[in-house]
Amino acid sequence: MNYNNRQKKLIEFLKGNSLDAFLVKKKENIAYLTGSRGEDAILFVSPKKNVLITDSRHKEEYKKSAKRCSVSIVKNKNPGEIIIETCSETHSRLIGFEADNFTYQSYLNLKKHFGKIRLIPLTHTIENLRMVKDESEIHNIKQACKYGVHLMNYSIKAAKPGVSENSVKRAIETYALKNNFNLAGFDIIIASGTNSSMPHAVASSKIIKKQEMVTVDLGAMYCGYNSDLTRTIFLGKISRKYLHIYNIVLAAQSVAIENLKPGVYAKDIDAVSRQYISDRGMGSFFLHSLGHGIGREIHEIPAISQNSKIKLEKDMVITIEPGIYIPGWGGVRIEDTVLITKNSCEILTKGAMKYAGRN
Repeated sequence: MNYNNRQKKLIEFLKGNSLDAFLVKKKENIAYLTGSRGEDAILFVSPKKNVLITDSRHKEEYKKSAKRCSVSIVKNKNPGEIIIETCSETHSRLIGFEADNFTYQSYLNLKKHFGKIRLIPLTHTIENLRMVKDESEIHNIKQACKYGVHLMNYSIKAAKPGVSENSVKRAIETYALKNNFNLAGFDIIIASGTNSSMPHAVASSKIIKKQEMVTVDLGAMYCGYNSDLTRTIFLGKISRKYLHIYNIVLAAQSVAIENLKPGVYAKDIDAVSRQYISDRGMGSFFLHSLGHGIGREIHEIPAISQNSKIKLEKDMVITIEPGIYIPGWGGVRIEDTVLITKNSCEILTKGAMKYAGRN
């Protein structure tokens, strides 16, 4: 992990925006910049000094794990006082901070101590740096995808008539535990029959029946990085309606992936897939964006959506997940994690079984 390069990118941003320092609160962003977990901490970043401020519970851990920064422990002082002292040491007067991650009360507490020091609210500063993955991040995501594929291929076999959605979910969790796979940072979705018409259905006690579709959405985590993939299968003899809708979703995903490359706008990828589904009379049943960035978090920028203004770049990692959801009938979603390469893309979860049905 090249934490030096990551911190340099942030410092270049500060200099380019006439900022003296930046306060980071989001744990994923602190982990990205320092290698520590970032729980219960504030990271002060400046061209002159980087300080990770936390409490005594994390002292030993963070002193070992935090790279290219000192660790300051809150004792009788509050974090604001330590930040003020650090501002004085570094002659920092204009301080950016993560407006999305500091509570309003935290902001007021800081402001109370700051006097003439100005706090500048900013959004997505570190997240924008995290959009393009470095070599070590891509390695970790590929490993997470490898484990995710193992989990998915197991889950497709575990989803069978006569067992509950919750039973399938527990079986996947047990399989992950036995194989030392860490699950991704979201709840596994097992949605059968009419439940599959809800994109984020919660696994329930519902018994899976023959002649039903089952949507499985899961992922794995490796060294803090996630994978995300979805498959929908049909149990028993495939119905004509299911096969028709499945093939539309599969083709909508394929046409999107075929168009993935650096320089293409994310909204245009969403549009080509959405248009394919709409041309077949199913546009009103595609209820969400086509995909999202993925890495330390399951949902990162860029959003692969109609409203996105971001151009795809080499080494971005995204999901492509079209779906059709019909209330009272069910739904179909197919999702893969994809790496944008120099001239095209690489499907990182292609090893997961992808077919319409299972007897």
